[in-house]
Amino acid sequence: MKTYLLAWNPKRWRWHDLAEMSQKVKQGKKVLDRWGTGTSRKVLKGDRFFIIRLGEKPKGIFASGFVTKDSFQGLHWDETKSALGENANYVEIQYDVLLNSESQPILERELLNMPTLSKMHWDVRMSGVQIPNDVASELEIIWSEFVKQNI
Repeated sequence: MKTYLLAWNPKRWRWHDLAEMSQKVKQGKKVLDRWGTGTSRKVLKGDRFFIIRLGEKPKGIFASGFVTKDSFQGLHWDETKSALGENANYVEIQYDVLLNSESQPILERELLNMPTLSKMHWDVRMSGVQIPNDVASELEIIWSEFVKQNI
């Protein structure tokens, strides 16, 4: 199993049902979603993912889970590009944690500068970047503690 970083930039795409989805995950309900993986087609079913919020504050990790379907292509998430018939790469995912970054604390971007975690370039331009195994292991520990304290 590999671990991937997926990215969300609210300046480029507004997540209108984030609060509702977050609440369902918190209640233990199964929440499936589709997420773009940039140019990567290497993300596979069973892989672990974390989603980082970039572009506007608060910035940081706010979601995690597992990939439920291998990478596939579909119409681009950007309406302008999809209108032109452009495709994008996607995976289907299931959240184990989904924090509402508008109203809940998230694992702040600055905390990702700590030793071990600082080996990863977190300010990615697109989703689907693999997190090195040693960094992913450390992130799992920090994320688990953060979630225990904040949910």
